[in-house]
Amino acid sequence: MKYFALIIFSILTGLISTAQINPLFVEQTARQADSLKIIARQTNNDTIRMSAFRDLTLYYLDFNSDSALLYSKQELPIAEKLNMKLWKADAYDLNSVVLSNLGQYPESLKMINAALAIAKDESSERNIWHINKFTTTGDARKARLSMLATIQLDKGGLYRSTQDFEKQMIVHKECLETASLINDFTIITIVQLNLGNLYRDKNMQDSALYFYNESISNSAKCGFRKYASSAYNGLGEIYMRRNNFQLARQALDSAYSASTQLNNQGELASYNSLMAQLLSKFNEPDSAIVYANKGADISKQTGSVRNIIKAYGVLAEIYRKQNRFDSAYKYLELTSITKDSINSMDKMKQFQNIGFDAQIKLQELEKERIETKGKTRTISMLGGLLVLVLLALILYRNNRQKQKAKLKIENAYEELKSTQQQLIQSEKMASLGELTAGIAHEIQNPLNFVNNFSEVNSELVSELVDEVDKGNTEEVKALANDIKDNSEKINHHGKRAGDIVKGMLQHSRKGTGQKELTDINDLCDEYLRLSYHGLRAKDKSFNAQMKTDFDTSLPKIKVVSQDIGRVILNLINNAFYAAPLLPKEGFKDPAYRHIPTVWVSTKKEPDKVLISIKDNGPGIPKEILDKIFQPFFTTKPAGQGTGLGLSLSYDIVKAHSGELKVNTKSAGAGWDGEGEGTGTEFIISLPIS
Repeated sequence: MKYFALIIFSILTGLISTAQINPLFVEQTARQADSLKIIARQTNNDTIRMSAFRDLTLYYLDFNSDSALLYSKQELPIAEKLNMKLWKADAYDLNSVVLSNLGQYPESLKMINAALAIAKDESSERNIWHINKFTTTGDARKARLSMLATIQLDKGGLYRSTQDFEKQMIVHKECLETASLINDFTIITIVQLNLGNLYRDKNMQDSALYFYNESISNSAKCGFRKYASSAYNGLGEIYMRRNNFQLARQALDSAYSASTQLNNQGELASYNSLMAQLLSKFNEPDSAIVYANKGADISKQTGSVRNIIKAYGVLAEIYRKQNRFDSAYKYLELTSITKDSINSMDKMKQFQNIGFDAQIKLQELEKERIETKGKTRTISMLGGLLVLVLLALILYRNNRQKQKAKLKIENAYEELKSTQQQLIQSEKMASLGELTAGIAHEIQNPLNFVNNFSEVNSELVSELVDEVDKGNTEEVKALANDIKDNSEKINHHGKRAGDIVKGMLQHSRKGTGQKELTDINDLCDEYLRLSYHGLRAKDKSFNAQMKTDFDTSLPKIKVVSQDIGRVILNLINNAFYAAPLLPKEGFKDPAYRHIPTVWVSTKKEPDKVLISIKDNGPGIPKEILDKIFQPFFTTKPAGQGTGLGLSLSYDIVKAHSGELKVNTKSAGAGWDGEGEGTGTEFIISLPIS
């Protein structure tokens, strides 16, 4: 049953839809409309009901506006429910046409604008089922543009009804442009006819002739001849204005043929009135009177007041030329009465147009408000975008500056590291110089012994040879024993020199950084002697006492001997540097002779080994005590120190999990010159395990 209803509905809607474009179906029967009403009541299919209401609206549109409005209003909610946008636009459009026919122009304008908004939206190209002829090809874009052109055509009709011919022309030209995009010749034919009528009323004859001829040509092209008779009548009227009566007669004959074929009574009335005018000009009054009366009769039947006025005017003119003044006066009076009724209608229309104009103004104001709001939003967005761009530029600039600053800092850091490495190397080289001087002095003593005993042995060997020649056995034995003793001494001092060189190589080779078991007492004793002899080698006037106190119970501990040796050497060098210095003030006994002294001692505690290096110099002032371990801080004159010795020593001891402390007391008024309670003591604390 459901599918049967669909088949019957498709046939009926096809008949009514075709009636708009095919002359064979211009007149629709009440029976077809009744069938559509039955289907609309009985079917549960919303799509079928919606389409039925649409076709019923079209059926009643030309002769029963109240019924047409009833059905058009029922199409709209179903279209909204199904979210079929083009159907919704169609419902708004049909509502607008019906309301315009009823003279409710403001409401009609509101509806037509709503329809236009939907039809212009490309997203409406969905759910286009059976909306117009283009749906059969599945071309959604053409279906939407066809609907848009239809709505524009109807809006032009609305402006024509309100006698706003300027806006009518604008909208009709827009309609013509839209219809041309999809070659919808049906709409093109109608809109060209309307433009021809507009130019005719403005007496712009060339433009009127162009659009009338275009309408006739496109009408023949697409087979839509419903309004061809109107175009021919328009041509006949223009040719009469130009006194081209032959072409006027040809055009009117074509109008008669087209209106008769389609039984278009309105255009047939126009044809008879125009033929009466033409025959009057040909001086055929009797024939003219026949055509004029026929035109008046048909106009009365169709209710076309303007055609009645045209027919009465022709009759009055013919009777005046025949000097039949009674008849002429009669039709002049009828013309006047009919014109008064038209004027009355025009006045009512003007009254209605007051609301229409107000509605248009309101819509224009609303449009202007929306445009202003849009401009404001655009300006705000542009302003915001500009602010964002500025912020981005500022952030980019700051980032670039930060990158540059970072690069500068990194370069400065690299330069600082390089400089620091150079200074550290300088410090190492200075230490190495001192070590070298001390080692050279240490090696010199055993070498002197070796040289001396070698010379003595050479002399003893010569004496030995002489005594052998003499046969003095006892003397030979005595000399041989002396040579033996000297050789043992040479061997002893040679080994001593070898040990010194071996120690030098151990301390000068690049450290592996690995801890080894080391005798701290031997390390301290060796570097104490190396430091002293190194300073003596650089300065012959240097002299100081050295005192040691090594704890013999001290175990060997794991340290990097080269590094700890460098720390001990640096602290002993500092002690030897400070010990000879005298305080600037504070002597109790000015005659006291100061003896520079350096003490080096070791001590074992339960879990650590302590190394003490002490001098009897003037001590370190309290104001600089906190700075002595800072890199590059030194109290020595320029060129005599890098300021890295104590800093490196502190880091080395920390790397061994030890501590480096300082105890000092600056010499002052209470300095007794004996070294007690004065000078500086550095204590190295190293863990045993």
